[in-house]
Amino acid sequence: MHKLNSGKFLLIAALNIGAAICASTFLGFALGWLATGREEAGFLWGDILPFFQFVIFAAMVDHIMWAMASQNVGGKIVTRLPRLALQIASFLIYAVLIAAAINLVFHQSLTTILGASGVLGLVLGFALRGLVADIFSGIALQLDRSMSVGEWLDFQHRGRDMSGKLLEIAWRTVVFADRAENIILIPNGEFANLVIVNRSRPTRWTEFGSGIDLGAEHDEVRIRAVLQGALNKTAQEGAIASNPAPYVRISSIKDGGINFRMLYCIDAGSISPVKVNHLVLVNALQFLKAAGIPVVRTQHTDVAPPANVSTHHIDQPQARLAMLGSVRFLSILPPNDLATVAAEVQTLRLQAGHQLIQAGEPGDSMFVVSEGGLAVTIDKSDGPVIVGRLWPGDCFGEMSLFTGEPRSANIQTTEPTVLFVVKKETMAAIFAHNPSLVERIAELIDARHKTNDTALHQVVVSETQQVEMRSVLSRIRRFFHVQH
Repeated sequence: MHKLNSGKFLLIAALNIGAAICASTFLGFALGWLATGREEAGFLWGDILPFFQFVIFAAMVDHIMWAMASQNVGGKIVTRLPRLALQIASFLIYAVLIAAAINLVFHQSLTTILGASGVLGLVLGFALRGLVADIFSGIALQLDRSMSVGEWLDFQHRGRDMSGKLLEIAWRTVVFADRAENIILIPNGEFANLVIVNRSRPTRWTEFGSGIDLGAEHDEVRIRAVLQGALNKTAQEGAIASNPAPYVRISSIKDGGINFRMLYCIDAGSISPVKVNHLVLVNALQFLKAAGIPVVRTQHTDVAPPANVSTHHIDQPQARLAMLGSVRFLSILPPNDLATVAAEVQTLRLQAGHQLIQAGEPGDSMFVVSEGGLAVTIDKSDGPVIVGRLWPGDCFGEMSLFTGEPRSANIQTTEPTVLFVVKKETMAAIFAHNPSLVERIAELIDARHKTNDTALHQVVVSETQQVEMRSVLSRIRRFFHVQH
């Protein structure tokens, strides 16, 4: 009933009251078509005024009908009934009252009017059969409860795969908006004959999949765990649903290769499946590289296991070298020094739920995640709170490695995890023959802390930053006994 208080309703009501006053004044009765003095009043007051009363009365009834069918949802007026049904009802209100006006004011027989309108309707219906088909198809679509305005539909129209959010079923067309906010209009008659996939029912979640081919020589259990981690990260980023949970399945085995299918659910109405496929594959590629698993499938014709399988295993220095070279604090090392780190790092294989680090304990090493995932928590009065996640390619513990500071947070594995441990002894030997690296490491640590501080506080003071950078630099030099 929200619209009953609008200016339009007040205007229509004022016109009805004004017409009734004029009829009472000039014709002697408020309902002008029933007044006995119509013939003496002339054509303007005796015929046009009563006819006008019917028209504005129809406008009032129409306005009341729309107001009763409307409701305020979040500050926006929406109709509880299909708009097309209300539009047809509006047409019938005006048609009935105007027909009554013609009969009562101009004394024309309703039978004659209906007969003439029937012949005219037959002629117009034949000439405008496409338009008539669209109108009646629109009525049928409005009555069909298998889809509603706001739902996301997929269909094929004139040989093209289309997808969009249903905005309106109008007199002639069904109106959609695609993901680029382009408006798509399809005639009702054509749309009624299409096969429709309603992505919003029975739930808004729709399952999609991304595939990747890898050589059959690899451990499929390990690969599935790596790809599952990539899906978990994508879910944490909000691109796919975490419930229903994503999962990995083997789709096919052919020509020495395995097709792994990563299956997940998305809200197709809010994000493009193509974009999600890209995000899933980007994370999968990152995680596979971090685990030292090649993404190029090699076909083999011999029966014996291929000789080059071990060259891609993360336990081999060459595979570790490629992975460690992408780590923030190690990427600045010269090739020879990076090779030394790759050869000397320790490999840790941990099960899910392993408490790796406790806040406050001493440490002199840095960890690089190769496979799996970890949760970063801090202790509060009501228990531990997760403040971050660590995924393949991430590193942590750099402050303990480079400055000897105690660990600043608790870190626990959330799934089977493979880590590389970079020890103080390795970095001490590198700094001994290349002291200039200390300053570059300090700059990287300072930049990382600035990023974190900016995200937390949104305020960074330049002078304070310079003091902090010099403080980090001096702590590294003291910890490794490096001279200026």
